[in-house]
Amino acid sequence: MKCLLLPLLAALALPTAVNSEVTNDYILKANQSKELFSERKFSEMTKICNELIEISPDNPNGYVCKGVALGLNIENQKKREAIRNFTKAIKINPEYNEAYFFRGLLQFQMRRRRDFGIARTACKDMSKAYFNKYPPALEYVKNNMSFVKYECYQFIRE
Repeated sequence: MKCLLLPLLAALALPTAVNSEVTNDYILKANQSKELFSERKFSEMTKICNELIEISPDNPNGYVCKGVALGLNIENQKKREAIRNFTKAIKINPEYNEAYFFRGLLQFQMRRRRDFGIARTACKDMSKAYFNKYPPALEYVKNNMSFVKYECYQFIRE
């Protein structure tokens, strides 16, 4: 169930919010990445996301796009690299709830999530998105309350 949730929620965070400095080429590439996402062509999507980053390296949307593509590509899943891209987006915009949400969600799905460092970061990231009322985080926590409580219990008490 949790593995199926990521693709559905990822569509919400693909580059949509663009600032005035973004070119038409950026917008076209962002739309192309959404099409590739819906077609589940994650390798091609990663290439487009790289082009988004080249066009506008200071725009966090390209990094979130690449993180989603890398995290969902079953043939060549690169979760750690995906997490690094979400982290780059957060460094560019520390209030970017989508990046916190996806980084936390991906870390919850990692095999070594019992590692306290990963679990702590996942809980903090999900909490940040949740308490900032990011809709997919609200929905995820609502639908997975027992899982989130179990995973984050020791950190909630701190």
